[in-house]
Amino acid sequence: MSKNKEKVKFTFGLIIAIGFILGMIFFCKVQGIFTAMSSIDTFKEYIQSCGEKAYGIFFLIQFMSVIIAPIPSNVSAVVGGNIFGMWQSFLISFLAIISGSLVVFLLARKFGKPFTSKLVSPKITQKYEKLISSKKGELLVGILFLLPFLPDDAIGLLVGLSTMKLSRYFTILILTRPWEILGASAIGSSNLIIPIWGWAIIIIIVLYIVKNSSKLEGKFIRAFKEG
Repeated sequence: MSKNKEKVKFTFGLIIAIGFILGMIFFCKVQGIFTAMSSIDTFKEYIQSCGEKAYGIFFLIQFMSVIIAPIPSNVSAVVGGNIFGMWQSFLISFLAIISGSLVVFLLARKFGKPFTSKLVSPKITQKYEKLISSKKGELLVGILFLLPFLPDDAIGLLVGLSTMKLSRYFTILILTRPWEILGASAIGSSNLIIPIWGWAIIIIIVLYIVKNSSKLEGKFIRAFKEG
């Protein structure tokens, strides 16, 4: 195949991939998903209003949460736990998030920066790309997936630009992603009962992390580079 034909094929495939992402965003807007996710109560009402399609819609939302930043998968997992129960919410969310993560990895691996640049900010790319491609890249990705309030979905896209094998990435996903999903589903289903003082501690920790997220992230990256 000539270089021109390869270029045309690559461009055509890239357009389809980007069109797929834009199509999902359009679907979310038309279906009112972004509006519904303005609060837990409205999102719960939205899922319940889907009737027999609720399971499929919930799977689709969790799948898209890996790609579309405004959809927080942990929050939707809490709602899923409340509607479907802990284990059903966990299973649906886990399968959807792992599937979405593998899809964006493969798209990034296939189309490279022309694709990832549409979804990942230059700031995040500059901050993480070289670290992910380093010898300790696998360890870094695993830690990032375990820590809250870090751009783990963007990290997944950048992993596709590295030399990390799909099998290794899949292993990292299986080892790191289930825990926050299970915790959120358990909280939503009320199977995980936390006393008032426990919630107070969690809120304080979350507020601290949110307020100092940039500083904490910077310290973490510097420590990793020095290590």
